[in-house]
Amino acid sequence: MLPALRNVVPGVALAACALSGCGGGGAPLRASAPKLSDDKELCRAAALRETPLVTEWSAAEKASLQARLRSGGLAVEYTGCSMRPILSCNVRGSYRWQRTTLSSETIDIQNKDELFTKLPLGAFALEAELARAGMLQVRTMVGGQYVLDGATAAEVPDYGDCAQATHLLSGLSIGSFKLNSGGSLQAGAAVGVGEVGGGTKTASSETMLREAGDFDSCRLSTDETPDIGCSSPIQAFLVPLPRFAKERGSGTLRVTFASGSAERVWELRSNQQFVCRTPCTRWTNPAESYQLRTESGPELETVQVPDLRPYEGASGLEVRAHPRKTGAMVGGIVMAGLGGGLAFIGGMLALAGSAGDRSGLVTAGAITAGVGLLAVGPGVWLIVSSGSSAEVLNDGVSVATAPRSLGVRSTF
Repeated sequence: MLPALRNVVPGVALAACALSGCGGGGAPLRASAPKLSDDKELCRAAALRETPLVTEWSAAEKASLQARLRSGGLAVEYTGCSMRPILSCNVRGSYRWQRTTLSSETIDIQNKDELFTKLPLGAFALEAELARAGMLQVRTMVGGQYVLDGATAAEVPDYGDCAQATHLLSGLSIGSFKLNSGGSLQAGAAVGVGEVGGGTKTASSETMLREAGDFDSCRLSTDETPDIGCSSPIQAFLVPLPRFAKERGSGTLRVTFASGSAERVWELRSNQQFVCRTPCTRWTNPAESYQLRTESGPELETVQVPDLRPYEGASGLEVRAHPRKTGAMVGGIVMAGLGGGLAFIGGMLALAGSAGDRSGLVTAGAITAGVGLLAVGPGVWLIVSSGSSAEVLNDGVSVATAPRSLGVRSTF
């Protein structure tokens, strides 16, 4: 081989190797599995108790909830430390006011575990105040509740806006409450009906954080309607949807499956059996294999859901399916084809120059081949990266992506 060819070809090969990633001695970087925090574990435990206090909801959320009760049954998404009404999920039935015997309760909270157990919906907002004051106390007075008639959890749809629902709101107690903080609050004090307003002694360090309604007004509620001063939501009574209860019993990881494209709907399948259509939330068994398959389009696309076992116990987990990028694939094929053609032509020119002892032709051939090889790498990358894929996100942050599929037609 002529000196000119010997000097050019190794450089071209080195550039192509660097671009295509050959000879990689180091393993590719991988996202580490999210560590389950103590707070998330406490929220998971709280989700098993289906009668949460809702006193810590904002005034706007409570007003929206009360207005929505007039429109029929209400489905919610409840995760322990959060409860989101699915306002657009239409469930038949109606809530009937039922006056009850006045009942009061004082709940003392002295540590973080008690906060997440007794007041999970307000735990994150009150954690700092509890650490500062050393104690929280919730005093409630309940005069009745709204009870759902004419609907059951089994009747909540499993599609559309209702796909995110986990529970049906079967009842909501109504009354008034006071939330105080302070390290000198009397522990275990119970407020009797006759003692409201002056029956409990507190130290001067007590601080009023929030209150709604008036305890004495609860006496004015009638069989027809609660008094306006005793109509704040106090406690929700939830019934798990059958599918949620079943999945929660067999699964250990709650995952939301969604589409990365507004124009494309995917089917979630397990062991070749249909599970749900995106978007949907399911309790899954991370040890099982899941696939996402398109429902429509010129060609069926199927992607494998990444291994979810490293994320067992995490909350806020989402698997998002992305369809094949046709434009990128076509561009990659064109670029790789042209690059391969140039590399072939350059190689032939270099060989011809070497045979004829023409160093100029060797140099021109080597340069042409080098340009072609440099185009092949990006072209191949575009082809590979254009395939359909499944991405795992934890609390909105991408943590893993399944190997991309180039879209081989498949059926189940």
